[in-house]
Amino acid sequence: MKHRITAAGLIALMAALLWNAEAAAEAVRSGLTLCFRSVIPALFPFFVAVSLFTALGLAEGAGRRLAPLLRPVLGCSGTGATAFLLGLAGGYPIGGRTVGELYASGVIDRAEAEHLLSFCNNCGGAFVLGVAGMGCFGSIRAGAWLYAIHVLAAVLTAQLRRRSSAAPVPAIHREPVPFAAALVRSVSGGAQAMLSVCAFVVFSRVVLHLIVVPLGIIHPLAIGFIELTGGILQLTPDRAGFVMAAALLGWGGISVHCQTAAVLGKTDLSLRPYFTGKALQAVLSAVMAFPAAGWAIR
Repeated sequence: MKHRITAAGLIALMAALLWNAEAAAEAVRSGLTLCFRSVIPALFPFFVAVSLFTALGLAEGAGRRLAPLLRPVLGCSGTGATAFLLGLAGGYPIGGRTVGELYASGVIDRAEAEHLLSFCNNCGGAFVLGVAGMGCFGSIRAGAWLYAIHVLAAVLTAQLRRRSSAAPVPAIHREPVPFAAALVRSVSGGAQAMLSVCAFVVFSRVVLHLIVVPLGIIHPLAIGFIELTGGILQLTPDRAGFVMAAALLGWGGISVHCQTAAVLGKTDLSLRPYFTGKALQAVLSAVMAFPAAGWAIR
C-alpha cells in the first residue's frame, strides 16, 4: 500500500511537470535566483569556515573552555556545544553540518551526535530579525523576541532530550592537519554540500508551485511546513501570526530537513532524533510565543 501511494504521488508530480512545463521552469528559475542571491552568499562561507574550524582542531580547544558553562545546560560535551553556537550564528543547516563534521572527525561519538541533532540545527539571527521581524512584522522588536524564543526553545529541547550521561568523549589525539590541505578539503567539501542544499531549495520551489498552491493549500502553516521563507512571508502581522512564526522557525521546514539530510549523507547518523527534536522545538516555541506576543507586537 505504501509503495502504491508513493508511486501515485510521483506519477502526479510527473504529470504536473508535463502539464505545467512553463510554470515548472519558472519555479526552477526563481529557486536558482534565490540560491545565487541569498543562499550561496549566506551559507557557502560558513560551510568552509565550519570545516576548517573542525579540521584544524579548533573545536576541541573551544570545547574545553565552553564545557563548564554549556555541558550542564545542553547535556553535551564542550566540543559538541560548538555545533549549537555555530548553528545559531550561521542558521540552517550549519548546525547539522557541524555535527556531521565533528562526528566524522571522531571527536564526538554517535550518541552525542544524535543528541546534538535534536536541538543544534537552528535559524540564524539575521534571518529571524530580517525576514521574520522586518519582512513580516515590520519590527526589529518582534524579530528579537522571536529569536529569543527560538534560542530558549532549542535549549529547553536539549534539556528535555538530554542523555542519561553528559560526559564528554575521551580525548582523541589527532595529528595536526596542514592548513593548506585543510583549506582545499574544506572548500571542495563545502561546494559539494552547497550543491545539495541548492538542489533541495529549487525542488521545494517546484513542489510548491505545481502541487501545493494549485491544490489550494495556501495557509501559511502549510506552506511553511514545506518551505520556511514562503510560509513566514505569508503570515499576518498580528498575535496569531507571531505564534505561527515562532512555530515555523522552530520546525524549519521540509526543505531545510532535506538540506540537513544531504549534508549528513556521508555519515551513519539517524535522523529520528533530529525530527523529534524539531517537532518538540516547534511546539515549545508556539507555547512561549503566545504570552510574549503582547510585548513583541505593538
